[in-house]
This record gives sequence, structure tokens and C-alpha cells, in this order.
Amino acid sequence: MEFTLKELIERRRIIDIDTAPNTNNVYTGICLLSNSEVVLLLNFNEEYGDFDGFTIIKNQDFELYREWQDSEYTEVRNDNSKDLITGIDPNDFQDMKAAFKTLIGKLVSVFTYDDEDSYWVGKVLVVNDNSVELHLISENAEWTDQQVFLFSDISYLGFDTRYEKNLVTAIDSFSPKNK
Repeated sequence: MEFTLKELIERRRIIDIDTAPNTNNVYTGICLLSNSEVVLLLNFNEEYGDFDGFTIIKNQDFELYREWQDSEYTEVRNDNSKDLITGIDPNDFQDMKAAFKTLIGKLVSVFTYDDEDSYWVGKVLVVNDNSVELHLISENAEWTDQQVFLFSDISYLGFDTRYEKNLVTAIDSFSPKNK
């Protein structure tokens, strides 16, 4: 029996979302929100076998999703999903603008449509009607440029993953004046 995304949200089941043919990405996690604008996932991290941060992709960017079979749940070695879900209100993430407004001051990651290989990480500074300004950070935890991204150019928004948390820790350990 196949379930709708709404039913899978209610049942808190893990799904794979395939963005082909638009991009070659598969996002895995528990779907927390799906509407005409975006999908919000609690990420499943295959390497660690637990849940790790959140992903927002645009609803228009995928056609296929698949519910995990019961036998696949053996990959979940540490079900920390309840702890992470309790700290987030899916209603705050109804579209990209609302999501970025909720995340002002936090470190986020974005992919853009024009370059699938470019992965931008930065602190959310300003959210406008059609764009967001990020203070970018390098992989070495050094602040670089400030850059404006149009919501229409963003294909992926990630936050609260190990990667962003480790960068925040690195920033804090280097210099408190960089905050």
C-alpha cells in the first residue's frame, strides 16, 4: 500500500526523495512538512545511523519519493529523531522566506541551481521578500564575504547538521569576536 506524503508525515516514516531528473540527489529522512512550496525533512545520516539536522527542498524539484520498508530500519542504529523533532515547529518553515526568517543568526548551508557542486555555508543576516543575505564561512571556519541569494536560485537549505554545528564550535574556539 502506498501512502501520501501527508500520511507519511503523520506516521513519522522514513522516506527517500529522488530529485531526478532535475538533479541527481536523493534525500533521506522523516518528512515533517510538505506543502505546495517546500518539503522539510529530518535528515537520516547513513554513516552514523542516526538523524542529523534538517533539509528543505522545493516541492517542484522532485516527483518521486519512496517509503522505507520495515527491513531497512535496521540501518537506524540510534533513533534520536524524537529529540530533534521536539526542538522544531514545522509551521515555521512554510516556504524559503519563512524558513530563513526562522533561522536568522544561525549557520545554514545552501545549494543553488546554477552550480550543483557549490555548497555555501553562512550565517543568516537579512531576509528580504525575494532573497537572503548570508555571511559566508570557509571550510576552515573563517568568515569571508557576505552574499545575497535569491530564493528562486536556492535548491537546498540545510541546518543544524553536524557539519554546521562543528563549524560553529570551530568559530567559537578561534575567536569570540567573530560571532
